[in-house]
Amino acid sequence: MRIANIAIFTLLTLVVFHANCQQLDEDYETLLLEEETSTTGVAFKPVISAGIGSFSFYGDVMDYFSTPITGLTSTRIAITRNVSPIFDIEFHGTFGNVTGNTYAGDSKNSANFKSSLFLGGVSLVYNFNNLFKRKRPIHPYISLGAEIIQFTPKGDLHDVDNNRYHYWEDGTIRDAEEAIGQQGNILIRDYKYESDLRELDLYGYGKYSLTSIAIPVDAGLNVTISDRVTARFGAALHIPMTDYIDNVASGSNDLILNTYVSISIDLFSSADEIAAVETFKNLKFTITDNKDEDGDRVNDFNDECPGTPEGIKVTFRGCAIDDDKDGVPNYLDKQITPTGGVIIVGGNGIRLMEAQLIALLYDPDAVKRSEVKLYKKASSSSGSLDEADGIPEKFKPVDVNGDRYISLDELNNAIDAIFEMNSTLTPDDIYELQEFFFNQN
Repeated sequence: MRIANIAIFTLLTLVVFHANCQQLDEDYETLLLEEETSTTGVAFKPVISAGIGSFSFYGDVMDYFSTPITGLTSTRIAITRNVSPIFDIEFHGTFGNVTGNTYAGDSKNSANFKSSLFLGGVSLVYNFNNLFKRKRPIHPYISLGAEIIQFTPKGDLHDVDNNRYHYWEDGTIRDAEEAIGQQGNILIRDYKYESDLRELDLYGYGKYSLTSIAIPVDAGLNVTISDRVTARFGAALHIPMTDYIDNVASGSNDLILNTYVSISIDLFSSADEIAAVETFKNLKFTITDNKDEDGDRVNDFNDECPGTPEGIKVTFRGCAIDDDKDGVPNYLDKQITPTGGVIIVGGNGIRLMEAQLIALLYDPDAVKRSEVKLYKKASSSSGSLDEADGIPEKFKPVDVNGDRYISLDELNNAIDAIFEMNSTLTPDDIYELQEFFFNQN
């Protein structure tokens, strides 16, 4: 009953705790989980858990006085990690003892045993995240896995004075068999399991293996305490592939039930991840549910270039591939020429020649020099343009007459010098020089 009381007290404490806490809003956390999973494969780091429980044994020799919450104490440890938004992988180990007693009326068929157990393996945990919010206060789970089980059956066959137990039909234990006709002395069991039942080979089984494989099936509830701490109330049914845990074989494998309470602590997730969830957990987001309007296999939420034509190859960001990095995607680029230098291209990806660039610079619709002051006066009130405080160092050679003002003629001469390869300026400086020209005082 001690474990039952602990479990009930823990559950009531958690219920009271959550009654006084704000309901977690996990729209953002679900979004964070999906985003990080898409790039790193997992959302949070391994989570360590430990807990205590109660072993119940179901075999040929059972303890009829035990229940799932009043059996012998078990200890459980585990490490869990996300493998997808809806599945976790869990490495777990459980150890403790199981016991059983039966009284058949004669010495040979009466049996009692106590077997130490270790069960260790791995399980795939389904966390129902596709049906429920990821961090609702109470969250169900179910798991299935494989494990190794090791056991050592011992028997309590003698009392403290090494007298062999003989079970009589009247329910007493004596130091003589009832068939002999002697009354015999009544013995008191000391419950010390001193006899190695496999070595005694009471039933002619031989030296059976003390190791087997087992299938653990676990189900229960995870209860959120804080961002890093979760309590679990679980029941794990272990199905061994052996019938010798109680040293009696009848053809049906033994079963072990472990009901337990554990605490999980996330020690390794970065504070940024936890803070992000805490900061944005009350915001509402519209999830796109993996919609992909342009059909480029990148969902709309992650697509940085929506509206890509059908059949066009795209990057993982949803943008059309641009092999020569000229800003024009391959499907529109009529001149794919990867180069190491800087080139200027038109909207079709074809490199602009010197004459074309000069023609563009002499756009008849450009602002005239006489209109510059009026334009600057109208726009300065809005603060949309920054005025230059002085000529940048790299443009000082353009100011040929040294009047600290670049005139239109000086601008044109500087542009001609760039294309004639007689300038320290680069083609990229043309745009910056023009911007400075129109913003100078």
